[in-house]
Amino acid sequence: MRWIYGLCLLGLLASSTLVHADVASRLMERYVQALQQKDGAALATLLGADARIKVTLLMGREPPMVISLTRAEYLQQQRALWNFANDYAVTVSDRSVPEKGEGAAVTFEQKERYQLLQGTLNRNSQMTLRTTRDGKSAITEIQARIKQW
Repeated sequence: MRWIYGLCLLGLLASSTLVHADVASRLMERYVQALQQKDGAALATLLGADARIKVTLLMGREPPMVISLTRAEYLQQQRALWNFANDYAVTVSDRSVPEKGEGAAVTFEQKERYQLLQGTLNRNSQMTLRTTRDGKSAITEIQARIKQW
């Protein structure tokens, strides 16, 4: 009889993991859609109030530059890019949703291309969006490793 309860418990845990991974995947899709539509309000609703953003800029032969941003600073930087850049385009690929202890982490490659100050810039980013298991559909952390040329 105990093994039946054990199987039921394992089934519930696996179901919870799949549901959380699905929530994280939907958040990532909404995140990309907000970027593609240059929708600052939609992007803001996806980020938790205490979201942490860590950006590692890879600049050729120079040492990587690591920048930490608050939610407000990240949103401001994104709006500035959208306001000053022309022909902004973003695509994603290679998505995976590994389960982590406290929540899910969606990893993907994000490619951006835009015109800025009479030049075309390309960015290739390895992105990780993290969520928690607290039932809220919010991004709690963004980690980005960015190469720009």
